[in-house]
Amino acid sequence: MIDLAAQHVVLHLSDEGRRVLQQVGVPMPETPAVWFEVEEVQEQGIWIRFEFDDGQHLLLVLWKYVVALDVPKVVPQSVGQVH
Repeated sequence: MIDLAAQHVVLHLSDEGRRVLQQVGVPMPETPAVWFEVEEVQEQGIWIRFEFDDGQHLLLVLWKYVVALDVPKVVPQSVGQVH
């Protein structure tokens, strides 16, 4: 399994999943793809970090609301000269 903790991922949410997050105050873009920072992944869903006016919150997005998960692959880059 891929360790997603502390990574930014794109969740493609179902219409119901988008409605649920909007109900708790998470602004949703027009597209189903939404960037989130992952705190932890569990069997029931993915914990995402979100900033509200009163500070950071962790929200559990149940897997039943996730249509797809896009994890950008970071390509290592060298800095400076390689000897």
